[in-house]
Amino acid sequence: MNSRELGRLGEEAALRYLQERGYRLVARNFHCSLGELDLIMQQGRQLVFVEVKARTSARFGQPEDAIGPQKLRRLRQAVAVYLQQEKPRYYDLRLDAIAVELDPHTYEVSALRHYQNIG
Repeated sequence: MNSRELGRLGEEAALRYLQERGYRLVARNFHCSLGELDLIMQQGRQLVFVEVKARTSARFGQPEDAIGPQKLRRLRQAVAVYLQQEKPRYYDLRLDAIAVELDPHTYEVSALRHYQNIG
């Protein structure tokens, strides 16, 4: 399985997790010159931008370890581009991360962690 397929599995798991908790999907894989926003969700009157990281092993660290200061800066910039282009009508904005661990043999979710307000 390549990294793109792995990322897609992680996004699907994160999307199911959020929808089970009442979030509504607004957009998926928003691309701009600064990067990509994996999931854009609505929770009440709040717009939630979700970065999803998935791994099948901890060889290179936990999935959330891949979200450092430079990644956060690029995410915030991509959020600004999205807001400028789409002009959504929400009162609050939030940037979250979801770390997904997948079994290396079955690709089933073995762990999922949701971090709210990461930056």
